[in-house]
Amino acid sequence: MSIVGIICDVKYETHIEQILNKTLQNKTIFILKEDNIQNFKNISFETIVIFSKNNTLTKSKIVRNLLEKAKYLIIDADERIGIDLKNLPSLKIITYGFNSKSTITASSVTDEDLLIYVQRNIISLNRKEIEPQEILVKNIDPKLTTNIMMGIVSILLIYCFPEINFK
Repeated sequence: MSIVGIICDVKYETHIEQILNKTLQNKTIFILKEDNIQNFKNISFETIVIFSKNNTLTKSKIVRNLLEKAKYLIIDADERIGIDLKNLPSLKIITYGFNSKSTITASSVTDEDLLIYVQRNIISLNRKEIEPQEILVKNIDPKLTTNIMMGIVSILLIYCFPEINFK
């Protein structure tokens, strides 16, 4: 069973969870917060996504232990999140953001569409190689930031969704 853990700001929780539950139908999505992180300490997450720089949570020992067991970490390259990723050699890290070194970045942003650029090869969960390319994302959610949309697209790419449309 695929389990995805999300660390995000409270104001985006519902929107992120709705999109992911709709598109990742056979996956279990958990929002990780300071008041519930203790409940997840013995769960092995396949993917952990950090949308916010909640330093208290990301610096916790439990999150570090979860990362040790995870396959993927998806993080915003534009933010300093305070996680020491040393000694996690098996963790595949995908970065997103407007940083020129990000794995996933945006080529073009409009009110309704987002042109995502995959800058480096990514190996998906089913070992499919996703080569550098541009992906048009239609019907983006106006309640979410462009960076959050790039993070969501990063999740969908590793779970091999060839067409990404949010409506």
